[in-house]
Amino acid sequence: MTTRTRLTLDEFLAKPDIDERRLELIDGEIYEKMSPTWGLSRIALRLGGWFADIGFAGVEPRIVIQPGADEGPYAPIPDVAFYRSDPPEDHEWLTRPPDVAVEILSLNQSRREVRGKIDVYRRFGVGSAWLVDLELELIEIYESDGRRVLSGDDIVETSYAPGLRFVARDLFAR
Repeated sequence: MTTRTRLTLDEFLAKPDIDERRLELIDGEIYEKMSPTWGLSRIALRLGGWFADIGFAGVEPRIVIQPGADEGPYAPIPDVAFYRSDPPEDHEWLTRPPDVAVEILSLNQSRREVRGKIDVYRRFGVGSAWLVDLELELIEIYESDGRRVLSGDDIVETSYAPGLRFVARDLFAR
């Protein structure tokens, strides 16, 4: 579902069913996020557990991003978010950038669409934004020094999650 008229952040957040329907606001337009498949859910849970071992992790928290000078408001739902310290309160949405935000490519999403969300996270101040591709079994990590693509026996680690270190193939193991 996509809206034709742009909404303000307040209008979107006032809608009664945004969480139940898993609605996201992207540049002022509403999109419905697909329910996770078994594989997406399994990967999100695994990553969330690994992140929780070294800090604070949440699966599908809402990020609330105020509009900028050149673009509308955003309220995306990353598959996993991680804070090294000082996470939001349990009843809060994420109004400040997490250290890491992860998007897992869904069957109905294009790589371009997900990379657009990665760009939004980076502009918001997320230190490390990840795109995980279940089909190709690879992890793209976007940070200030560029983009890294990891798969197979590559070691996955980031300075934004000190202590997190795993072999890429282990994320996708069944």
